Amino acid sequence: MRVIPLGEITSILQAGDFNRLIGGLEDEHLECKSAPYQLHQEAGRMELAKDVSALANASGGIILIGVQTRREPTHYGDVIRAIGGVPQRLMDFSQYQNVISTWILPSIRGLRIEWHPSATNPDEGIASITVPREASVDRPFLVGRVVVETERVIGSYVGFFERTRDSVPPMKPAELRERLKDGLRFAELDTRLANIQEMVGRITAGQGPQPPTLSAGEVLSRVQRARREVGFEGHPTFSLLAWPIQSIDFAGLFESHDDAVVQLLERPPRLRIGGFDLSTNRRSTVIEGQLRRCVIPEVKLLEVWRDGVLIGVLPGNGWHLCWGMDSRPETGLRINNIALTETVYLFCDWLLKAYENAVPPPTSLKIRIIFSDMTVNGRPFSLSPYRPNNFNLGENSRPAPGAAPG
Repeated sequence: MRVIPLGEITSILQAGDFNRLIGGLEDEHLECKSAPYQLHQEAGRMELAKDVSALANASGGIILIGVQTRREPTHYGDVIRAIGGVPQRLMDFSQYQNVISTWILPSIRGLRIEWHPSATNPDEGIASITVPREASVDRPFLVGRVVVETERVIGSYVGFFERTRDSVPPMKPAELRERLKDGLRFAELDTRLANIQEMVGRITAGQGPQPPTLSAGEVLSRVQRARREVGFEGHPTFSLLAWPIQSIDFAGLFESHDDAVVQLLERPPRLRIGGFDLSTNRRSTVIEGQLRRCVIPEVKLLEVWRDGVLIGVLPGNGWHLCWGMDSRPETGLRINNIALTETVYLFCDWLLKAYENAVPPPTSLKIRIIFSDMTVNGRPFSLSPYRPNNFNLGENSRPAPGAAPG
């Protein structure tokens, strides 16, 4: 399994040698659909606008229609397993173009919708929708629709979507408002905020480390706050936490994005492509002059506090910890051992690298792994010692704790 570069995907489509796509992973640049969008339905038109605008709000990419994927427990992201293909007659390109142009604002420059015949069967092929990387300079792209019935406007819809890894997480109205208010432009405002944050950081950089006041209760309250910030309160959550026993300081945390700890926050270690890592692919922001945070709402959070507290918050359900593990009536959701082990390992690797930059480097740490609200419909999740695709839990399964952290 591998991530296929966009240039290679283009070459494969042009050659019609579609079997070379098999084993490829969906990622932030590649979306696969087994069948054409149902554009005769409002939901189908909405899905098309969502997928295309999400790529444009990221950094471009391609949608392939006629490619079948499957979720597997060993990798994060669906894997291409078959080429179904679609007849060209089922692809009304003018209708696709009409939906995209009327539902998405502004227009996406350079967008291409094409059909690629198979080298072995010219009557079948793959359709592609390509959003060029250069289109992202015009972001944000919004999905908007005026609802009309019997010649009267009865409402309207506005949405914002941005692709993250292999999915398009929803954006809450409050977050959309924050992004749009006061004529927000991404690059301009991000630069201004970064300059202000770094200026404040330089002013406070001379302050020494604070007296050691961290208690386990205080640190755990920060985890609960992080859960609220990412939108996981009351939902299955997998949290990772570390803090030093003695007083330390990440002195350069607010000074610059070039600081080593900031770089680790924005680019945490990875073991492999499609792995269960901590990366958000988001630029960090300074919060209340106390911490830096990278967050994808309802997806993932990673934060570094200047006093040395490190926190990671991830989904405890099938979107991370139980990825690829089907629910069974007698057991409920099952924890994916690979996701659990790899994420914990990477968190430990990340914290050790981060603490190398602390002043002074800590001599002892506390690390805690927290499972919260690990139940669905009253049934606790389970953990077994077997490989992820083994459904025979036998007598060795262990139920996860319920609402209280454990």
